Amino acid sequence: MNIKQIFIEPFKALQNRTFAKLYLSQTISLLGDAFSWVGLALLAYQINKENSSVILATALTLRVTAFIIFSPFAGVLADKVDRKKILYITHFIRMAIICCLPFIYAEWKIYVLVFY
Repeated sequence: MNIKQIFIEPFKALQNRTFAKLYLSQTISLLGDAFSWVGLALLAYQINKENSSVILATALTLRVTAFIIFSPFAGVLADKVDRKKILYITHFIRMAIICCLPFIYAEWKIYVLVFY
């Protein structure tokens, strides 16, 4: 193996403009998710230092529960509505929810926001 195969070959797929845009947007989305979970953990700690791990565990459990409950309906919706429109709408809703986090001062409000 030469240097070119090690360092250049893995990035050849990014020469495709459509794939590069998809890859970049997914990377940005994942970074946003990571920052939001760090922010949620810090918010749980700020609300209740002694019980922050329970708050965060409950919030993550509610997130998975919401995913399990709403996924079948989302699949039906995705078959009937333009997927690009769904993507834009859900990302803007998520952005609005994240913008609400600085105004949270009670444990139950974290649960409501995460469940959405």
